[in-house]
Amino acid sequence: MVSVGSLTSSCGSGTIRLRDGRRVWRLGLAPHQLADCGALTTDGSTTGAVGKPRVGGVSLRGLACEVPPSGTSNNPVVLDLFCGAGGMSLGFERAGYRIGLGVDRDPQACETHAYNFGNRSVQADLAEIGDPEGFVRRHGVQRVDVIVAGPPCQGFSRVGRGKLRDLKKDAGYIHDPRNQCYKDFIRFVDGLKPAYFVLENVPDMAFYSDGEGSLVDKMLNALAELGYCGGHDGRPAWGILSAEDYGVPQTRRRLFIAGSNRDREIDWPPEPTHRGSPVTVWDAIGDLPIIAHGCRIDEMPYEARDDLSDYQQIMRDGAGYVLFNHQTRWHNQQDLHAFAWMPEGWKYVDLPERFKRYRDDIFKDKYRKLYRDRPSWTIEAHIGKDTYRHIYPAGLGDPEPPRTISVREAARLQSFPDRFRFRGAFTKQFCQVGNAVPPLLAKAVAAAIRRGVVAGLAESLSPEQDPEAVAGGRMSKWGLEH
Repeated sequence: MVSVGSLTSSCGSGTIRLRDGRRVWRLGLAPHQLADCGALTTDGSTTGAVGKPRVGGVSLRGLACEVPPSGTSNNPVVLDLFCGAGGMSLGFERAGYRIGLGVDRDPQACETHAYNFGNRSVQADLAEIGDPEGFVRRHGVQRVDVIVAGPPCQGFSRVGRGKLRDLKKDAGYIHDPRNQCYKDFIRFVDGLKPAYFVLENVPDMAFYSDGEGSLVDKMLNALAELGYCGGHDGRPAWGILSAEDYGVPQTRRRLFIAGSNRDREIDWPPEPTHRGSPVTVWDAIGDLPIIAHGCRIDEMPYEARDDLSDYQQIMRDGAGYVLFNHQTRWHNQQDLHAFAWMPEGWKYVDLPERFKRYRDDIFKDKYRKLYRDRPSWTIEAHIGKDTYRHIYPAGLGDPEPPRTISVREAARLQSFPDRFRFRGAFTKQFCQVGNAVPPLLAKAVAAAIRRGVVAGLAESLSPEQDPEAVAGGRMSKWGLEH
């Protein structure tokens, strides 16, 4: 333990701030509670992890870390539009970028983003923001090097729209306002002119047309007209990436578009790290505490059940001895008996009649039990309504009781580390997880463009400043790797 400095100021009822170099910790304690607590210290017990403040030897868990105003350092600054809980933000942060601001219209997603990214979040409808440059400056962002965005995808998704008509001729998406959000993204790119941008959405987006050509082609052409390239054809680079190829324990395919106005070809697609050797469900969640259905304890002690897998070690980095969001849904006894009886991989349609209470010709996969030794299937926003399609892989005689997965297990399957805490109502936490970009997938994309981003940033810096050294130093400080 090392001393980290002193209390600098109070900032509202029940909240104080402790400054440690460039970090500012927001402590949810009244000033009088610190009067007799002794020295303020940090504990970096995990190698490479950021220490959390401690008071009188007691860890102050669950704290958010604030950061200085964006544009005051040489690290690439990211604006995250439609940020949600912050999967894209976290991936870029882990690749050495600095999150300047996250913007989303969902108040509970913004609460989660703010908690994990030092209050650098704004609840707002992008369609109502007429002056992007003025907007970001009002919120302390002096420059934007990269814009990332994950516009609402349900309007483009087979899952979100149910049975679709001919995808290549369907112009119906224009009637869903969510499908027009990409225009706000392009407007922000035009207004702020970042060096790079990244857009994420579901693969089905590539099949949509409004009668004037495919939507993706229209977007690529519009962005090319703004001076952005990166692909082989002089337009931005794009493609569909599989999350399991980049260490995410989940079969999740997503469309990405990346562009640069620096006249540089982007190293695309990112080099896969786990193709042919995916992380499995049990690699991801097998260490978590045994809990029953209906568990509603949002913060509990953590003790590993066995030696941690490589993935579990990554997930636990910086989390200390506490576990957040390990909460589960309640189920009736008929469901629990069915969950316990089902072999791994089985669906509702496979069950004996005595376990069925829905029509199996309509609800064939109403229930679906995860495999331990394979990646999970896609975690969707639908888990905000129920988690029947992600039944915990425990069987008769196993120590784990029958149930569906917890919020934390869903987050693990999305590659959110345990130090990342989801806020808001229980069901909304599930929605936030399902809507998010997996951070490890976002990190792979961020790394693919990072060399060009840093090179472009260097062009705008004075000769004695080295953005690569600055960025590398920051990553080392935070225990992050390229």
